Amino acid sequence: MGKWSGDTWLGWALVLFCLSLASTFIAGVAGFNFDPDDYPSSYYAARVPGLVGVMVVSLVIPALAAAASVLSARAMPREARRTTTATVILVLALSSVWLCLVLGIDSVQQAVKFSEHAPM
Repeated sequence: MGKWSGDTWLGWALVLFCLSLASTFIAGVAGFNFDPDDYPSSYYAARVPGLVGVMVVSLVIPALAAAASVLSARAMPREARRTTTATVILVLALSSVWLCLVLGIDSVQQAVKFSEHAPM
C-alpha cells in the first residue's frame, strides 16, 4: 500500500467519494418514516440494529475517501493539482461524514422514540 502513487490514492479517494454520495442518500432514506402510526412499536424496535448498521457503513465510506485524499496529498513528489484536488475531496468527504452522522443519529433516535411511544 505504501508504494502506491499519489495519483492512485487520488483515484481511490474520488471513487470512494462517489460511493459516499450514494451512501449518504441511503442513510437519509433509511430513517425516513411516512407515518409512525403505520407499524407497531415492535417494528421500530427491530429496525434499530439495521439503522445502526446503515449509519456505520455510511460513515466508513466517506471516512475512507478522506483518508485516501490525505494520503494522496502527502504523497511524494508533491504536485499542486493533486494536492488541491485531494484537499477539495477531503473537505467534501468530511462534510459527508458529518451529514451521515447527523442523519444516522436522527434516524436511530426517531426509531427508539417510536418504539417506546407508538400507540399500537
